[in-house]
Amino acid sequence: MRVHENGLPVGGGLGLRRLNATAATAVVATVPRPRTAARPFAGLGLLLGEPLRRVLPIVLVMLAVAGSLVVLVVARAPQLSIVDEAAHADYAYQVAHGHVPAKGGVVDAEIRYEWYCHDLGAAVSSADCAAGFSDDFQADAQDYTFGDPPLYYLVTGCLSRALSPLVPGAHDFITAGRVVGALWLFAGMLVLYLALRAFEVEQRYACLGAVLLPLCPGVLAAASSLTSDAPSALCGAAALYVLARMIVQGRTGWVLPFAVTALAAGTKILNGVPMLVVGGFAVVLAVGAWRRGDRGAALRTGRMALAVAVAFCLVYGGWTVFQSGRGQAGWVNPNLADSLPLAGSAAGDLLSNLFGTFQHLTTNYWLADNVNGESVVIWATLLCVVLGAAPFALMATSRVRSWSWQLGVGTAVGISAVAVVVETQVFASSGRYFAVVAGRYALSFLPWAIACLAVVASRRRLARSGIAFTGLGLAVMLLATTGLFTLGPALSSRTSFLVG
Repeated sequence: MRVHENGLPVGGGLGLRRLNATAATAVVATVPRPRTAARPFAGLGLLLGEPLRRVLPIVLVMLAVAGSLVVLVVARAPQLSIVDEAAHADYAYQVAHGHVPAKGGVVDAEIRYEWYCHDLGAAVSSADCAAGFSDDFQADAQDYTFGDPPLYYLVTGCLSRALSPLVPGAHDFITAGRVVGALWLFAGMLVLYLALRAFEVEQRYACLGAVLLPLCPGVLAAASSLTSDAPSALCGAAALYVLARMIVQGRTGWVLPFAVTALAAGTKILNGVPMLVVGGFAVVLAVGAWRRGDRGAALRTGRMALAVAVAFCLVYGGWTVFQSGRGQAGWVNPNLADSLPLAGSAAGDLLSNLFGTFQHLTTNYWLADNVNGESVVIWATLLCVVLGAAPFALMATSRVRSWSWQLGVGTAVGISAVAVVVETQVFASSGRYFAVVAGRYALSFLPWAIACLAVVASRRRLARSGIAFTGLGLAVMLLATTGLFTLGPALSSRTSFLVG
């Protein structure tokens, strides 16, 4: 039976359940329940499991922060992101029109037109699009993102197509799709808040943690672009919630882990990695329960791990098999230059990027120059220091094997494991070594790092520090996205060009 830091038994073992059952039986036997009228609509007063009047203002604040930041970036930075946004936009556009991209497929003419209008350097104004565009513009550009599962593109593409008539002017699929990113961001904030509450974080610290999420420049950059990184924060927060249910509340059902894994991996394979970490925790807990002789707990927890593995393999394997037989035979990825032949020890090459995601956890992103000033770079660097240290601070202040210690370990392992997953995936498909595993690949673990920080702040009663830190980030990002204050262009740190 596991024990909380205060010495009381906590979820996961059967001892607490027996204790609760015994206490409940005693109470029922000695204290008669007063007769009250039935309240069939009592559940309507709850939102996210809490009284509506308490949590509704928090939800509205989250919606305001997510919506305002994303819309400001979309409005002030129309140029196309360098992070493959044209290919992602084409995928969403084609899926929304009933076609799934395949190997060798070229970008649709509509997206090439919008690509020209948005332009990487913002040199083409929308008024000059019709006059200057020619069919030769990026005519051979390929949609090389077909390897991503289609869930994100299907949802975003259909919503973008539905919202396009509401956007002034024509040819606005990319703009509408970027605005949809605010919904992905808002959903991620909500689920992160729910996960923090499940981790026994006080409400004010849970609210601060949720608001901190969009203040990470990488999260905002993904949410304000058409990219499969947009749902990363939501997928990581959902996995965090499943982890809290398992190690804090002792809930070992398999349906939710299966669904979260399938949906997360269905947006992007890397977005399913946090659930693989949860599955690894389930395996460790199952082995521990088996060694203690608790066969029932071992089977229940092992069933969770099996559900995660099956869901991930079904999505990854199923989509790989489906796409492998479609499109151009002998197709060669135009981005093959990003990988190198293996040299020397294969294990050494594949593990060489192991902790690189920690180095640029929050500084590896792309925002347009008129948004990404030096003030944002300084804030992103400060976040990298604080959030990178958060899991280790939580482990250092927690009892070994307690749920908080497990959260810190899982966060550190997860951020590092992203590099191994990426290298293994590239090696399996091409036999090559991926030169630089960008910090943005670990975007789905930012909610985990924030959770570590929130747990420490909640336990240490750091309300003033938490408000000051989050308030500083909010002020920096609002001033930068509105263009009121940015301290000049982000040149010295080069984060405007995805420092790796």
